[in-house]
Amino acid sequence: MNRRQFAFWIGFGLFNLSEKLRANCLDELAAAAMRATESKASEFTSTDAETAESIHTLPHQPATHWASAENRTWRWFERENFVDGKWQLTGLTTPIHKQTGERYTGATGYLSDDLVPDEIRNGYASDDTPEPPETPEEQAPGVALSSRRARHGRPPSKWLRSLNASELRVWLKTIDVPEAGVEGMTFWEHLTRDHSFSPAKIAGLTEDEQAKLHAAAHFGY
Repeated sequence: MNRRQFAFWIGFGLFNLSEKLRANCLDELAAAAMRATESKASEFTSTDAETAESIHTLPHQPATHWASAENRTWRWFERENFVDGKWQLTGLTTPIHKQTGERYTGATGYLSDDLVPDEIRNGYASDDTPEPPETPEEQAPGVALSSRRARHGRPPSKWLRSLNASELRVWLKTIDVPEAGVEGMTFWEHLTRDHSFSPAKIAGLTEDEQAKLHAAAHFGY
């Protein structure tokens, strides 16, 4: 995690704390932290949507992954790019207040909402979402790899995503993986939207089976 990411999440953590304590000073401190992150924006972020668009459409742009994110108060979209063998956070859209629908105005440098693919904005995954090609090692069936674990199983192996529910049910009984929870959504929503599983392939899995499949994806299968 770089300095910008750290400061950004500290900012959002303070927003949550200020809600509990009803302390305006914490709101101001959180906003200051977020403003500070934008002054250190990477080459993938810009204070201007036109520049962000030009970066997004570079001819040799690495594979891109989009996902929705939220905390108690705000929701936004995050962009990751596959660089040097791992997914790296390269920008986010302006946070939207869940209750009022108002956009956050305490900082600049956010990505344009127009960059978010329609399928992500509308809450479903697309089979056309670009992803890095698999190496011969990654093509081996049923193998957990650190490269996939480093990108949090986004996406998991093509082999794992090729199995249907009855095959997954049998295979899941053969592995032992640490739990990996979700927040603000169901396992089904997260698996199909953020981990590229086909809804038709996992239809019929119980919630416990979906939870274990999610854990397997994060473990690097």
